[in-house]
Amino acid sequence: MKTSTSVRAFSNLTFTRAAIALNGLVYLFSGAALLFAPSWFFNTIGNFPPFNRHYSGDLGAFLLPLGAGLLVAARQPSRHRGLIAVAAGATLLHALNHGVDAVGEPLSHWLTDTLPLLVLATVLILAYRRLASPDAS
Repeated sequence: MKTSTSVRAFSNLTFTRAAIALNGLVYLFSGAALLFAPSWFFNTIGNFPPFNRHYSGDLGAFLLPLGAGLLVAARQPSRHRGLIAVAAGATLLHALNHGVDAVGEPLSHWLTDTLPLLVLATVLILAYRRLASPDAS
C-alpha cells in the first residue's frame, strides 16, 4: 500500500511541477517577446489592433517576472502557493477575457486563441488544487 501512495504522491508532484513550469515558460517567453520584440509579438502572436509599443512593454514587464517566479516555484510548489494562486487567477482571467472577445467568432478562432489559454488556466488551477492534497510536497 505504501508504494501505491508513494507513486501517487510522485505523480501528483510531477504533474504539479510540470503544469507550473509550462505556465512559467509561456509567461517568460511572452513577457520577453512583449518587452524586447513587441512588433514581432503583435504581428506573430497577439494581433489585437491597434499596436501600442508602450502597452506591450508594460505587459511584458509584468509577465516576464511572473514567468520567472513560476519557474522558481515549480521546484518546490508547496513553498510558493500564494504565487501559484495569483498566477492561476490571472491566467483564468486572461482566458475569460479572450473568451469575451471571441463571442461571435468562428470556431477556428476559439480553437487557436481561447482554448489554449483555457487549457493553461485549467492545468495551473489543477496544479494549485493538488497542492492542498496530503500527498503534495
